[in-house]
Amino acid sequence: MDESIKKTCKKLNLSELNYIKCICRFTKDTINSAKKDIKDNLDIGNDKKRVWALFGKDGKDGKYWYCLEVGSSNNIQTEILSNLQSMQQEPKAVWKGAYFHKDKKLFAFQTYMDRASCKYRGMLQLCEEFCWCEIDIDSYVGANQLPEDMESNDINDHLENYVEAKFAYDTKALFWNPSPATNGNKEKAILQELEKQKEYNKG
Repeated sequence: MDESIKKTCKKLNLSELNYIKCICRFTKDTINSAKKDIKDNLDIGNDKKRVWALFGKDGKDGKYWYCLEVGSSNNIQTEILSNLQSMQQEPKAVWKGAYFHKDKKLFAFQTYMDRASCKYRGMLQLCEEFCWCEIDIDSYVGANQLPEDMESNDINDHLENYVEAKFAYDTKALFWNPSPATNGNKEKAILQELEKQKEYNKG
């Protein structure tokens, strides 16, 4: 990982974060083993929305990690497996014909050039080792009290959005973007509140 990138992210010792639990740890060469282990052994319920974080390091940082991505899902197992698959999907040209010329190679397009595939391949290029963790929402909120001006709105009804946005904000998660404000998602609004709070504290 380029040193200029490292400077923009927070260096983390995961053993000091008592609100996270490691789901799987793997290297570039052990992705398939990680996928099998998650399929066979991961036992996390789908009874509620949970928050996860992906950390990476390049082998030169000792015990320190950098947060690459933060997300939330009702099914962590399915989401992680999908993201691991995205890491491995290499683009290739697929030739196509047309209705009257199905046997002709008229044009080609690249497969696996969607946003997720490109993003997770980018992570694989930057890091040698990875650790996927679940963030315990109650423990995290207990360790990071809601600012008073945020308690008055409906953030308490969207704690998973708060934890995702706050953790990404604090760690400067390298690949994270707030989700669009659809289906009641509050990440953008929470991020704006956090940035506003930072400016207020400066003053």
